[in-house]
Amino acid sequence: MTQDLPAAALARRALLLAAPLVMLGTVPAALAQAEAVPVRFAYNPSAPIGTYIAATGTDAFAREGIRLDTQRFSEPAAALDAIASRQVQLGGIGFAGALQAISLGQKLRMIAAFEYTFTDTSGHPWEAVFMIARKDAAVRSVKDLKGKKVAILGVSSTWYLALRDAGVDVRDITFLSMPYTQMAGALTLGQVDVATITSTEYVRLGQRLPVDVVMTGSQLTGLKLDLTQVIVARHDWLRENQPLAVSFLKAMLRTRAFMRQDIAANEGATIKRFIREQLKFDDLLTDTFYRYRAGYAGRELAFVNDLDVPRHVVDVYARTLEGAGLLRGAKPAGFDLAVDLTYLKRAHAELGLRWDDAKTLD
Repeated sequence: MTQDLPAAALARRALLLAAPLVMLGTVPAALAQAEAVPVRFAYNPSAPIGTYIAATGTDAFAREGIRLDTQRFSEPAAALDAIASRQVQLGGIGFAGALQAISLGQKLRMIAAFEYTFTDTSGHPWEAVFMIARKDAAVRSVKDLKGKKVAILGVSSTWYLALRDAGVDVRDITFLSMPYTQMAGALTLGQVDVATITSTEYVRLGQRLPVDVVMTGSQLTGLKLDLTQVIVARHDWLRENQPLAVSFLKAMLRTRAFMRQDIAANEGATIKRFIREQLKFDDLLTDTFYRYRAGYAGRELAFVNDLDVPRHVVDVYARTLEGAGLLRGAKPAGFDLAVDLTYLKRAHAELGLRWDDAKTLD
């Protein structure tokens, strides 16, 4: 009986009952689905993203009139090629790889962040990827990588670039490119000594193999807020489909709002249920994913506007790409060429959200 509930519980119930209308809109899902516009989206299931999981669980895209057709890619280069060739319209792409592709002339634009990595103001690390080593490899810092075999997602990955930028002679290291999901097996079999592995794969592996954490991505890049993935689309498609691009980003913004409210009112219980159901995780891996990848929603707003792609991060990666010699003599794309926040700012405005120009990482 409601009269027997404490005030806090009543407030929480009211918040949760109101949340779907406030955050997801009032369009009936069945009607939205009937009128939905198909959008093909490139996604890497080996590096799952909390916002995508929550958006799927809440039918956020359908409520914005979008029928999302998710195309799965395990290789970042293949996803970029799919966008460039119009096989898909949008994609969640690794930040460094996207910037490299744009710098090399692909007519793409980053329009929003897909996932951040940072240490919040309380000191908690929200990290997507860790560098870990077999304990018997005796790797305690990047200085110990000489002569080691290291698993990475690709040579345009954040870790490879940051190691070069940190002064590590990558010629002394054997890099093996592989999907995140294969790294645990490679470590277990001794095929590699070190891996830049997702937080959930790290915890899963740690249950059966002694490992050491060498460092986090944020520690290596030195950025107080970094990007693991961004939303990317062809420049011409964006110009021809502005309302659709804005609707896509509104679905993401509504999802982020839902996540913040679920965390505040429900300790993320609904988010955790989505993680468990969609990723088929047990309780330990669900809690791990939430603790490192999904439960930060709202904390990043101390640094950036919701889903913003910070200019400072683009500038840092542009210098790193050029210094690593991965641009084949081309100049790195600057912020104004690589990023177009027009659609994100319009989505903010249509949802009544304020954009704070004073929020920068400079």
